[in-house]
Amino acid sequence: MTRRFRRFAPVLTALIIGIVLGGWAVERVSAGKDLYTYLDLFNDSLAKIEGAYVEEVDAKDLMYGAIRGMLSSLDPYSVFLDEKDFSDFQVVTEGEFGGLGIQITVRDGVLTVVSPIEGTPAYDLGIQSGDRIVRIEGETTRGITVDGAIKLLRGEPGTEVTITILREGVEDLLDYTVTRDIIKIDSVPYSFMVDDGVGYVRVSRFSRTTADEIREALSALEDQGMKSLVLDLRSNPGGLLSQAVDVSDIFLDRGELVVSTKGRLKGQNVDYHARTAARYERDFPILVLINGGSASASEILAGAIQDWDRGIVVGTTSFGKGSVQTLMRLRPLTKECAMKLTTAKWYIASGRLIEKPERWDTDEEELAEGEEGEEVEVEKPEYHTAAGRIVYGGGGVTPDIEIEAIRRPDLVVDLERREEFFEFAISYAADHPEPPADFAVDDRLWNAFLDFLVEDEFEYERSDLEEVRSDAELSIRRDLARKYESREIAYRIAAEGDGQVTRTAELAREATTLDDLFSLAESYEPVAVD
Repeated sequence: MTRRFRRFAPVLTALIIGIVLGGWAVERVSAGKDLYTYLDLFNDSLAKIEGAYVEEVDAKDLMYGAIRGMLSSLDPYSVFLDEKDFSDFQVVTEGEFGGLGIQITVRDGVLTVVSPIEGTPAYDLGIQSGDRIVRIEGETTRGITVDGAIKLLRGEPGTEVTITILREGVEDLLDYTVTRDIIKIDSVPYSFMVDDGVGYVRVSRFSRTTADEIREALSALEDQGMKSLVLDLRSNPGGLLSQAVDVSDIFLDRGELVVSTKGRLKGQNVDYHARTAARYERDFPILVLINGGSASASEILAGAIQDWDRGIVVGTTSFGKGSVQTLMRLRPLTKECAMKLTTAKWYIASGRLIEKPERWDTDEEELAEGEEGEEVEVEKPEYHTAAGRIVYGGGGVTPDIEIEAIRRPDLVVDLERREEFFEFAISYAADHPEPPADFAVDDRLWNAFLDFLVEDEFEYERSDLEEVRSDAELSIRRDLARKYESREIAYRIAAEGDGQVTRTAELAREATTLDDLFSLAESYEPVAVD
């Protein structure tokens, strides 16, 4: 080892020991001895790299890489934040940044969209939960980390980035060119009466004001005669644990367990309980709607309502993100560096672990080329709610009633991706100061849309479009409403064609009591929804 690295080696070794051993005081002494054995291997590797690598190496780059490597071997959520990463992290926690508006993770080595955030560029373009980003600006994402992807996706508002997506059920890869924008997140963007007696509250994320926003929305719905509630947590990536507890407090009784965190250190073992009486009587029907994009705090809330029999969960199994990350500053390096380290896991009242194990047998190279992995069936362990109902573990929250979303026709998806519906709405509004009555699409308006597609050089067969006319009309109505009125009116129109919402509302109408809901869940036969 040269003189320069002899000077660095003791400091670097001490740093690695400090990082790796920090918080391990509870472990037996032999674990420390094993660690020192492997540190000898690390030192030997360091010396050989410094002495034989073809170019001169930088100590900082080597150590940053070593730390990243250590954390990447743990789980997708444990990451190193260098000076720029930490600065970006602080920007994000302040609530505004230039980006696409998607929550992402790396699952089975593939960059995956957990959920798009409503009202953002990605959401407006139709990017969906579960989409796999296989290229960014033409470069493969194979082997990329979440932080590495964020660096590429985030940028100055107004600039563009092109991503290539592999979507389940779609044969071809999809290219999306997304214009970055300042991302601002509303916790409760929509709440309204679906029909007489059925209230609907959409919760897109758990942020600092979520509980207050939900209470306000519920009060407005109660004034309109709400007799049952649909709480939509689909594609909600989570957020603040404190808000998951505060929102659960609205629906649970004082003292009921919301969630427990369990880790290796005593300080990580914490129980969170409801602190006030439930807002509604136990007979009030509550239906929580989830999907594969419902993660983290969403799963805590859904699981708490399910485990304490305050309502039923409908939709599809949630994402399964049930771990706690602690931000730790790495002062031996610099005050501007830190790491997010997974320090605990979440358990809900029935004892179920929310964290979902990896279940995909995936070849990353095949995925990068557009092939899909195959999911391995796993028998889920049974647990019981407070009233003795059977619920299932194995990661995520399994719904009491499964309602699958129907995939939209490929042609309509392609029109969405090209923004044809929204561009048509802009073009139509330019020539028509007043919108069509109720945003209805009659033959005249439909033909105007077909003519617009020709002008925009979109090649199609009229017969193909006629086959998907009902789906296309809904998108036309939605984007006309977005242009002439507001996002909320547009969302209400979109909900009319959302089979999961309409079927959940039907269940709410069928059940006048909570026991009715439980009976429906026991006898429910899955049906296709349009």
